[in-house]
Amino acid sequence: MQETLFERIETAWSADAGGYDRGIQKQLSNKKDVKHWQDELRQVLGEEPLHVLDVGCGPGFFTVMLARLKHNVTAVDGAEGMVKRAGTNIKNETLNAKVYKGDAVLLDKEKEDSLDAIVSRDVVWTLYDPEGAFLRWKNLLKPGGKIVIYDGDYRRDQSSFRYYVLKSTSDLINLFTEGKQRKKQHHSSAGNGFEQLPMIRHRRPQYDRELLLKAGFSKVEVTKDSFRNSPLRLEFWRYGYQGKKFRVIAYK
Repeated sequence: MQETLFERIETAWSADAGGYDRGIQKQLSNKKDVKHWQDELRQVLGEEPLHVLDVGCGPGFFTVMLARLKHNVTAVDGAEGMVKRAGTNIKNETLNAKVYKGDAVLLDKEKEDSLDAIVSRDVVWTLYDPEGAFLRWKNLLKPGGKIVIYDGDYRRDQSSFRYYVLKSTSDLINLFTEGKQRKKQHHSSAGNGFEQLPMIRHRRPQYDRELLLKAGFSKVEVTKDSFRNSPLRLEFWRYGYQGKKFRVIAYK
């Protein structure tokens, strides 16, 4: 039987899980990164413990941040490799959080009107049906709930001069810091289905706003991700070529 687009994409993410986990470990050991994300999540979610779903959790960086802030966290990812690493990271910190393998569009294990918030980081661009996902996510939220999206205008303008300069700089930094050229990741390989994803064909975050309002969210706030877009951070020069990053908050 031929793999679905979802299965092809999640197979690629699972194969890349080890590399992503190494990146997460570096973030968890970086005090400035940890402080930023805890301050940021505290600002957008508030101080009171909430029932939060971390969609497309990867190796669990946001899951760990949210659990450290005492939220009641459930994490879900479609890639088995990511789920395993997230589970290990949660266990290593003895945190009160759970993780399972599931489809971020369908989320068929979640109940309607049960969540205070849904958060995601660099996930929406990978959804095979973002419009359907936003409708489902809205239905899972309690009245007054919100979704918080951190993402980027990824895989666009790859023929531009800006992309060429930033990608070349990134390759040089990786060569000097790692002592070797960057290994091509499975999700960056041609023919794995990523070229069929809807979000990479639209200008973002404008398209996110359009879909969220269409899904029936009462208010949508869009801001630049000044932290991840800052050229004062090494991570910008390592990954800035991927696209400009932003934050979207949508209220039910």
